[in-house]
Order: sequence, then C-alpha cells, then structure tokens
Amino acid sequence: MKTTSPRTDQPMADALVVATPATATGFRLGGARTVTAADADQTIAAVTQGIADGQTAVIAVHGALWSLVTAPIRATWTKQASPLILSLPDEDGDVSAAKDAALRDLLARAIGYQITFTPSGGTP
Repeated sequence: MKTTSPRTDQPMADALVVATPATATGFRLGGARTVTAADADQTIAAVTQGIADGQTAVIAVHGALWSLVTAPIRATWTKQASPLILSLPDEDGDVSAAKDAALRDLLARAIGYQITFTPSGGTP
C-alpha cells in the first residue's frame, strides 16, 4: 500500500528533520533533509512547510524545539497521521526513558498497536 499526497500523484517518501542549529549538521551528515529553527515560530513555520510540500511522510522535530511550541499545537501534530509528526528526544534529560516512550508511541501510531520492550533477560 502506497501513501500518496492529496496534492499530487507522487508518493510521500521523504523525511524532514527540524533541528537546532547546533544539531542540524549531524542530521545532514546522516543524510536527512534538515531545516534549522531557533524558536517556536520558526519551528511551526518549518513543520507547516513540510506539511504543505505534499512529499514529506515524516517530520521529526528536535526535542528542544518541540518543547518551545505550545501544548495545543503539539497535540494537533501528534494526532496527525499524514505526515507523521514526532518529537526527537533531546539529548538533555532522561534520554533513555524518553527514547523508549517516544519509540513505543511512534510504533503504536504507525502500526496501530502497542509494542513493549523488555530488557535482555528481564521482565516487562
């Protein structure tokens, strides 16, 4: 099943990372299409452009920028299925727990059911 843009017959196959200036280079070196933002307005504008281009299947917003955007806008983004908009965990804070929770939420949204992760040899 191919996901297509409502604006064209072209398949949505592209990912966009909205990153801080300090982290953008790393994402670009990894091959991701990346735009930089420094505040909430620039972050919202970048996500809005990613939605409007009709080719972006996933928009990943760096956690530091995600937290600058108001809760109602973030809630709208997380409910959106196409393109899928998600927060990348910030390197500050409890990264391990945030990554696990974010990955579980992303997988649940993408495939429709919750997956739990059990440490090697551990119990859930």
